[in-house]
Amino acid sequence: PAHTSPSLAPHWLLPLCAGGLGVSLLELRWIAGAATWCLAHVVGPVGSGRCESCWQWDSCDGGRLPVYLRPAPSHALCPSRARYISTELGIRQRLFVGVLTSKSTLNTLAVAVNRTLGHRLERLVYFTGTRGRKVPHGMTVVTHGDERPIWNMYQTIKYVLDHYVGDFDWFYLVQDDTYTEAHRVSRLVAHLSIDALLYLGRPEEFIGGDTEGRYCYGGFGYLLSRSLLLRLQPHLENCRNDILSARPDEWLGRCVIDYTAVNCVEEHEGLRYQYFELGKNMDLERESDPRFQSAFTAHPVLDPVQMYRLHKHFAQVELERTYQEIQQLQVRPGAPAAPALPVHGPDCLCSVGGSVQC
Repeated sequence: PAHTSPSLAPHWLLPLCAGGLGVSLLELRWIAGAATWCLAHVVGPVGSGRCESCWQWDSCDGGRLPVYLRPAPSHALCPSRARYISTELGIRQRLFVGVLTSKSTLNTLAVAVNRTLGHRLERLVYFTGTRGRKVPHGMTVVTHGDERPIWNMYQTIKYVLDHYVGDFDWFYLVQDDTYTEAHRVSRLVAHLSIDALLYLGRPEEFIGGDTEGRYCYGGFGYLLSRSLLLRLQPHLENCRNDILSARPDEWLGRCVIDYTAVNCVEEHEGLRYQYFELGKNMDLERESDPRFQSAFTAHPVLDPVQMYRLHKHFAQVELERTYQEIQQLQVRPGAPAAPALPVHGPDCLCSVGGSVQC
């Protein structure tokens, strides 16, 4: 269009996109006198910044063609936005799980852990000193490049602090020869305060040395709060250089106690960390120990087959628990009548005609 008077200059505001918390507008206006089109892209909330790109119109064969004029560097004030709205709002996920594995067990026990645990958790990462050429499919594996146990533990804690401490409230570390009932651990952290300085697991006494207190035995896994890791972060290098220990879980315990004065505990605010030590010839179907039935973790697991058997057993226990909760809701006094659930087992199928096949 050819406008010769500023009073006749049209003015459009075209909505370009709306996403997250910001709104982008494309402002297109004719500036008479300078014969210049200016394209302003407003990013983010009002007053957050502005990028301007100007197009000047030259004549060519009786027509008009736009010529792009590069904006001055001082005008490039567009802010960068977070990729996810949860990041922008400071919302963290609940539970991060790190599995400590090795080159010899990555393709056996670690795979069994992944098949029984991976689909039930928000984030699951495997840490190893070295590994073979092939990484098991569907697993996130971090390799530290050294098989020394203490070095691997130090590198694991450092990696978690560098990459995940801003995204999660709780950090659960466990060995690959341990079965973990994911739902029970998730329910546990859902009832814990995210501000607590907590080191939760099975407490063990230190052997030798002058460190007082107790550390969490690695075989049954342990929980570390985000607040505790952040307090430990500036002292991690000192722990690596000054603390000598034969066991990685004991080394971590000394580090936590020396620099945060927090001991490993088995119970916090009435919530107990449940665990069970497996026997060599244990019959899972006949085991009646209530500690086994309520355990969050079981250790040691000798091979993948035993891992799958444990998973089958605890899945059946959780299913029966769910059925009991539903029945309790149905018979609750004063509750509205709910449709009755079939009394048949989970392996029975009901056809359209109402017949049951098991």
